[in-house]
Amino acid sequence: MDELNDELLKKITNNKIQPPHRNFKVEKPQQVFVPLTFESSTEEVKAWLEAKSFSKETVEHLGILTGAQLFSLNREELKKVCGDEGNRVYSKITVEKNQLELLALSSAEKRE
Repeated sequence: MDELNDELLKKITNNKIQPPHRNFKVEKPQQVFVPLTFESSTEEVKAWLEAKSFSKETVEHLGILTGAQLFSLNREELKKVCGDEGNRVYSKITVEKNQLELLALSSAEKRE
């Protein structure tokens, strides 16, 4: 029994000292920048949804909207249309709106 414990202890400490070699590579898809604005067409909205890796169903449901129509939806409406993915869509749309507001503010400040 002591031999088994010693062998187990040796294995455990060897793994801590030298972690096992893992032969795999995680490839990240290349990020594609697709802007979303209030003036975005339905094709641009669809491209934005796809670039953000939303499900096929979400792209189909929301890809028929313009940018202004998409921005007008609230969290509850998005959850009704997209189910569990609605919160993520709302979050991404909110980020886009905030970036547009920041751009508008900074360009207004530059004009002054």
